[in-house]
Amino acid sequence: MTKSTVTVYTKAGHYWSGLTLAVYISFHLFNQLASLVGEHAHIAVMQAFRSVYRHPAVEALLLAAVAFQVITGLLLIFTRRRSTPAEKIQVYSGLYLSFFLLFHVGAVLYGRTLGLDTNFYFAAAGLNIYPATFFFIPYYFFAVSAISLHVAAIHYIKTGSLRWSRAIAVIGLLAAALIITGFTNGFRWRHMPPANEQFIRQSFGG
Repeated sequence: MTKSTVTVYTKAGHYWSGLTLAVYISFHLFNQLASLVGEHAHIAVMQAFRSVYRHPAVEALLLAAVAFQVITGLLLIFTRRRSTPAEKIQVYSGLYLSFFLLFHVGAVLYGRTLGLDTNFYFAAAGLNIYPATFFFIPYYFFAVSAISLHVAAIHYIKTGSLRWSRAIAVIGLLAAALIITGFTNGFRWRHMPPANEQFIRQSFGG
């Protein structure tokens, strides 16, 4: 198998795994924005979505997509040269997303092995408990921002439309700010269940 053939398969795997994750992430971000209404609204939306993505077949597909996205993304970085600003944004945002996907998915799976319900409170605990807030607020903000910047960069590379690429980026940054606002109750902070608070404090020495 030639190097060019490997690159073709790598690009195909990255495209299809990315498309699969894009569908899930769209619903997931909508779910996160429901936190602006309140934690109970967020949990209600999550319960509805979980009936689909917690199905064993769907969950296995999503986990496989995460693995393919991270592996193929890293391979493409080393096989393709990036010189324009849009290409560099695509690479750097992709690198952060790779880190986030590995860390976030790993944390959720680990939380489930401990018997924690990885619902709103599992994600929100780090955002509302000192000193973990100093890590989790930028961690989540940059994750949502990186998604929009990655998509915006790809859109610009493929279409050359600076106007729509900027719009995608701005919408993502706004969504990131709104999600942080919702999860922290407008930085007035939310009360966490004891199990979630204990998990965060043990992890961050608070």
